[in-house]
Amino acid sequence: MKKIYIYFILSLITLSLFNSCKQKTIKTIDKTAQLTGFLSNDTTKGSIKIDITVEMPVCLDNERVLDSIRSEIIRNLFGDGYLTISHDSVVNKFAADLVTEYKLSNEQLINELDSTSFYSFNNEHVLEGFSLLNDGSIYSYGINRYVFMGGAHGLSTSNYLNFNVENGKKITESDLFSNNYITKLSELIKVRIVEQSFEDKSNEPILSLNDTDFWVDAIKPNGNFYITDESINYVYNPYEIAPYYMGQTEVVLPFYRLVEILKPNSVISYLIEKDLVK
Repeated sequence: MKKIYIYFILSLITLSLFNSCKQKTIKTIDKTAQLTGFLSNDTTKGSIKIDITVEMPVCLDNERVLDSIRSEIIRNLFGDGYLTISHDSVVNKFAADLVTEYKLSNEQLINELDSTSFYSFNNEHVLEGFSLLNDGSIYSYGINRYVFMGGAHGLSTSNYLNFNVENGKKITESDLFSNNYITKLSELIKVRIVEQSFEDKSNEPILSLNDTDFWVDAIKPNGNFYITDESINYVYNPYEIAPYYMGQTEVVLPFYRLVEILKPNSVISYLIEKDLVK
């Protein structure tokens, strides 16, 4: 009996060690949901197609930091109402809720249509969540979402989160840039849009933003950026600084172009130092 007890205790210790997380960088696993929900028993009247693939953070040696980062990611992927749901089941729960919401939003209209009507209510929701920079100090995460709810076209958006892995807090512009940075950064973003048009050989280069359909006065820091090992990249979604037909605009700002307005000793200082000595 004593041998069995000792074996049981050793097994528990071994299992605990096996399950413990010693990761210095964030480990993720893919969570997916592919689902088609029909509006009614008559499948020709409409459906919603859902395709979700997200990387879910599951392991880091600091559990408190992991929880903080994961909660912020879940909030941005699915909304505040999903923070209390296990990260193992949140993707499937969100997909099921989308189907329920789709049916509730359209059931009155479908009931009012004549049985001979050929109109259908087709929706689509595609969601991607993915890791970017993940070096043990900074964790950057991207979210791509495409939503179609009828009409002329759907809408694609990209949003980004950056975290300090030491404390789990989101990195904001005020953490990176010195006071009164907005004017200088806005001008640099405009300059880079023009420069990138010359770097992209597939498009006609821009000589002046005033000769384009960009809404020049709207071009300013928007908080939607991700950090790489050599730049800060800003992303503007359709309708943000230009008409829909111009799509998304991404602006790459190399560290060496930002030196004058970056805070000293910030969370990205180590990246800047490495980049400048290349």
